[in-house]
Amino acid sequence: AGCNRLIINSDNMEVIDTMKNGGQSAGVAAAVFEDCYFMACDFPFTRFEHCNRVANKVAHELARLAKVSVTRDWFEEPMENIVPLLIDDVTIISN
Repeated sequence: AGCNRLIINSDNMEVIDTMKNGGQSAGVAAAVFEDCYFMACDFPFTRFEHCNRVANKVAHELARLAKVSVTRDWFEEPMENIVPLLIDDVTIISN
C-alpha cells in the first residue's frame, strides 16, 4: 500500500506492553505476538499505542460481526454496520 509508518492501537494494555518489549511472551499467544512483532519490524517506523475502548469501536464491531456472521471480504466499500463508527472516528480526528 506504500505505507512506511505504522501506528498500532489497542485497548489491551497487556498487548501493547508485550509488543513494546519485542513481542516476547510466555503465554498461549506467544507465537502470535512474535509474528506480529516481526511483521511490524518490516516498516521503517512502527509505534504501539494504548487507546481507550471508546476509540476502538470499529475494531470491536468487526470482532463482534466475525463471531455472528459468515466471513465477508471488504475490498471497496465498508460494511453498512461500521459506516457510522468510521464517520465518528473521522469526526473525532478532524476536530
